[in-house]
Amino acid sequence: MAVIETKNPSTLKVKLDLGMVNGKTKTKIKSFSNVKPNASAEDIYFVADALMSLQEHNIIDVIKQDNTSLDA
Repeated sequence: MAVIETKNPSTLKVKLDLGMVNGKTKTKIKSFSNVKPNASAEDIYFVADALMSLQEHNIIDVIKQDNTSLDA
């Protein structure tokens, strides 16, 4: 039986450093949905970097979360 793979829109998540609170690093994750599933990793990173340059906080991590449906 063949399995059909369908790529759905991805999600871009950017983890930000909000600074130290009570001796621990506080972070926040900003999410952006409906990212084209065929967008290159480089393009997504540059968009995340451009968007986050408008923020006062530093970027800790940039995550592309893919979403794929499998049908039999």
